[in-house]
Amino acid sequence: MKTTRILFLSLVLLGVTAGAGFAATSVSAGIHIGPSGQASVDIGFFYDDLASYGNWVERPNYGWAWRPRAVARSWRPYQAGHWVWTDEGWTWISDEPYGWATYHYGRWYDDPDYGWEWIPGNEWAPAWVAWQESNDYLGWAPLPPSVDFRPGIELNVSLGYDAYVFVPERQFLAPRLNAYFVPRADCERIYRSGRNITRYDVVGNRVFNQGVQVDRLQRVVGRPVPRYQIADLKADQRHQGARVAQNRVAIFRPQVDKAQVAPPPSRPIARRAVLTGAAATAAVAAHRANRAPATAQGQPGPQATARQQTKEERRRIAQAPPSSKVKPPVPQAQQPPAAQQEARQQKNQQRQAERQAAQQQGEQQKAQRQAAQQQRNQQRQAERQAAQQQGEQQKAQRQAAQQQRAEQRREQAQQPRQQRQPERQAAPRPPKNQDRNQGKPPGKPHDEKQKPPPQ
Repeated sequence: MKTTRILFLSLVLLGVTAGAGFAATSVSAGIHIGPSGQASVDIGFFYDDLASYGNWVERPNYGWAWRPRAVARSWRPYQAGHWVWTDEGWTWISDEPYGWATYHYGRWYDDPDYGWEWIPGNEWAPAWVAWQESNDYLGWAPLPPSVDFRPGIELNVSLGYDAYVFVPERQFLAPRLNAYFVPRADCERIYRSGRNITRYDVVGNRVFNQGVQVDRLQRVVGRPVPRYQIADLKADQRHQGARVAQNRVAIFRPQVDKAQVAPPPSRPIARRAVLTGAAATAAVAAHRANRAPATAQGQPGPQATARQQTKEERRRIAQAPPSSKVKPPVPQAQQPPAAQQEARQQKNQQRQAERQAAQQQGEQQKAQRQAAQQQRNQQRQAERQAAQQQGEQQKAQRQAAQQQRAEQRREQAQQPRQQRQPERQAAPRPPKNQDRNQGKPPGKPHDEKQKPPPQ
């Protein structure tokens, strides 16, 4: 009996392994390598490849959408990863195995029933995000499918503050950005004081994500921003994420062909990840239950519901004939149900935790500013002392030189006039007739008269 059980388990494991290998082989079969070495896929490749990491749901406005599986309630796109500056602009380096597709193709939107969902697309970009710039903060949010891409024009993105994540400018290049995200309670204040800097261009048939100005960021962080060159990654390494080495970033970025493909329910691999029927209903209920504490302030409470009912009653009475008009009933006070009280209590606890975290962060920033100010004061005091010592040394040198010159003047004043002003030695004058006798033979000076010879 025991041997039979072991044999049965071995066969099951072998079947699972074979099935997984067959699925991986079937997905990889959707990749085609062209003569130039460029990989190409179709939308169906997304359906099959992402089935292991999430579910496909058919939505009335966008068709088939993908949502990640087993993520936290506070999860949102473009959080697990970091930014690098490349030859194609700001590029998102994701830490998630499906990031090669969901952060470089297609768009994200926050569905009211299922939460964040990804709509496949066929155009690759370093990232599809909207940018916000505020005082000392930078923020980004996923671009929804409704935003059209126009090269060289600043996109007019109308997203709420709750769609953005913000980090301090000095931490924008951090390899783990999730450690520096601003608390959600402060995002609205930062968003209202910021401005939209979303801008995309096309350079060499490639989408260029401009966004944050590199020169400004370099002045803020106090060092040059590294620039990387995007290279192609092998298809079998796509789930391991982009690889950053030296000055290159390797990313799997195949060309997506525009072709009609079978939807997820008609595909052997993707059909297992399709949400329908009771599974879809349970997913919607779970999402709404998880979202209730976070959106309690946005939902109408009992008082708002009573006011709405009163308005509807008054409108109905106003539209009725004069004979049938009656006095509108006064709404009675309603007690909030236990679920709403619990959600409100959770919301208050969350707000208190966020305030404490913001207060701690403010205290840390204050301590850092005080330490930096103290360091600057010490540096300035040291510079002033050094300048003062240098000035004293120069003053002492000038006094010594002045004293030396005064001593030299006193010594010169004490010397006799003859020694101070020695006589100039007169040059010997030539004989009076030296010039005249030049060129005459000796013994016959030029000025002597010739004596006649004796007779």
